[in-house]
Amino acid sequence: MKYNLLLFFTFWINVSLAQVDKPQLNNVTFFGTRTGKDFFYQIPVSGKRPLKIQLQHLPAGVSFDAEKGIISGKLEKDGQYKIKINVANKSGNDSRDLTLVAGDKLALTPPMGWSSWYSYGRKVKEEDILRTAKLMKQYGLDQYGWSILEIDDPWTNQPGEKDPVWSAFKDKPDNKVYEYHEGPGNLTDRVGLTRDQDGTIIPNQYFKNIGQTVKDIHNLGFKVGIYSSPGPLTCGGVAGSYQHEQQDAEYFAKTGFDYLKYDWCSYGIFAKDNSITELKKPYELMGKALKSQPRDIIFSLCQYGMGDVWKWGFETDGQLWRTGGDVRDNWKSIYSAFKLLADKSAYVKPGRWNDPDILQIGAVGAESRSGNSNHLNNQEQTTLMSMWCLLSSPLLIGANLEHMDPFTLSLLTNNEVIAINQDALGKAANLKYTFPNQVEIWSKDLYGGGVTVGLLNPADQEKEIKFPFTLIGKKGRYQVRDLWKKKMIGTGLKEIQAKIPPHGILLISLKE
Repeated sequence: MKYNLLLFFTFWINVSLAQVDKPQLNNVTFFGTRTGKDFFYQIPVSGKRPLKIQLQHLPAGVSFDAEKGIISGKLEKDGQYKIKINVANKSGNDSRDLTLVAGDKLALTPPMGWSSWYSYGRKVKEEDILRTAKLMKQYGLDQYGWSILEIDDPWTNQPGEKDPVWSAFKDKPDNKVYEYHEGPGNLTDRVGLTRDQDGTIIPNQYFKNIGQTVKDIHNLGFKVGIYSSPGPLTCGGVAGSYQHEQQDAEYFAKTGFDYLKYDWCSYGIFAKDNSITELKKPYELMGKALKSQPRDIIFSLCQYGMGDVWKWGFETDGQLWRTGGDVRDNWKSIYSAFKLLADKSAYVKPGRWNDPDILQIGAVGAESRSGNSNHLNNQEQTTLMSMWCLLSSPLLIGANLEHMDPFTLSLLTNNEVIAINQDALGKAANLKYTFPNQVEIWSKDLYGGGVTVGLLNPADQEKEIKFPFTLIGKKGRYQVRDLWKKKMIGTGLKEIQAKIPPHGILLISLKE
């Protein structure tokens, strides 16, 4: 069967009003929590408001706020607790199961949310975070599982130029793991006392009401992430957590944070060498501190893939880990990130996620330019979203939502594509085959059977291929669906023929 893949711009307009109005539950199949820890989960459901959500079989210790759609509480015993969810409005109804899994079970699907870095960079303020939370609610992103807002660098104070902390960075030690380039004096409006007399970390002048901001965001149904470094300074040059790990973990929990991004940065000066023992040390320390807190806090290791972190990151009580350097909004950068993970699917499973970096989708220019542009074209951004979902990578939106456009919104609200990322089996795609004309076949097995396939064209010209499903070990006949267009390609198929645009992808599902 021949199938032409058109450039993806405005398919969202073609979705019928009835489909938009009718409620649809978009929750995960399994949600994990640590036994005895406080947690909350907002049920993502799309459809016309008002909605009526009803739950059956809530376990002891767990409550449901029907107005906000939030499940919260704590589970005191290890185990699985299946809840039946029903939702209805004037246009119809939907039902689905949600199983709460208690144990050491955080992030059973890749975290989904937004990060401030590519939206506001070093100029971030707490009002930017709260405004973004309101925009996420306005655009309905919470209805599709986007649940975390991560406050990135720099939210604490920078030590003054005469502070002795800077003297340690004047001479580069010969340990080959030290690289630090920031400050002093690069953030003059954020210079101040870094800790109070009790050692508690002090937010800078732009985050004086951070506790209230966290509460306000929680009230909107979102979780809140925070950023720090195992070194004395973050990448931006403000105070990190060095020698205050337990104290900072307690502060994060007391303030109400649900997620920590922990960035290597200045810690390199203290590492004796590049051994796994030295690379793990600071993350083990913070991982243990977070695990001792009374609430669930997801732990994100940011150390750029050093020491093949995908092999041992989970041993530090982390749930996700960066696999390379920062990804930028150009084709070479994002394609390199795909290929780095082409053979690492064996290290991915529920609660263990390879993180290639923040999504370069939408307006991502704040770090280096105006903040309302992207050097990737629409097709490349579609490919990026597709590959992050195939790879079961964490999905953190880089876009400044003040510059939201219909195309970006369409990428972030396709429930069929997001479901591939949030699939309960927790598998990651790997590269299965490359055609002579460079088109690549990436495939990922799914919970309950079926497979998702990405036909990726990395070339600068359109390519046409014939794809027999036997190339990925599938010998039967299949129903084939285009996930971006939400359209059936055909049934009873053993192969398809397709034209793939330059830097484009055809994202399909195969079901018997």
